Amino acid sequence: MRILFVIGPAYSGKSIYIRKEYPNAVVVNISNYNKYAKAAESNEELETIARNAMLYCTEELRHRILAAKEDDIIILENHLLKKKRREHFLNAVREVTDTPVECIVMDPSDEMEDRIVNHEQCLLHFHNYEKGKLEMPSTDEGFASVTVVHPEFSEEDCKR
Repeated sequence: MRILFVIGPAYSGKSIYIRKEYPNAVVVNISNYNKYAKAAESNEELETIARNAMLYCTEELRHRILAAKEDDIIILENHLLKKKRREHFLNAVREVTDTPVECIVMDPSDEMEDRIVNHEQCLLHFHNYEKGKLEMPSTDEGFASVTVVHPEFSEEDCKR
């Protein structure tokens, strides 16, 4: 089994990269849980659902690892800009396996960023804001390796 964290700011190409490089991987993405937060009717409900989203994602990650076969690839796809957030998920992995965890950090070129966000300035500003918040991961955090990827995608890849 192989475990990867694919991280990076919003609109850095995480999903496109995973789809192209690891088409058969099992992907756990906290965004799947966060979408339920948008359905909340009040701020109190929103906070509860958002707080639970991370817990549900953590449980799914553990479950996927426990159910994995020897040749499976499990990917946690998330922004994980802060070390503390990565630490939470690394600890969750460590509770169920001692399999090395690799980290891939998406860092597209300016030209690729523009292509990914489809020339929408507000999305590019959001991407750049998050990029400024990224605390670069390291092997000191517990990753077996940290690889920075400068993705190259076609226009067609970005439209999917």
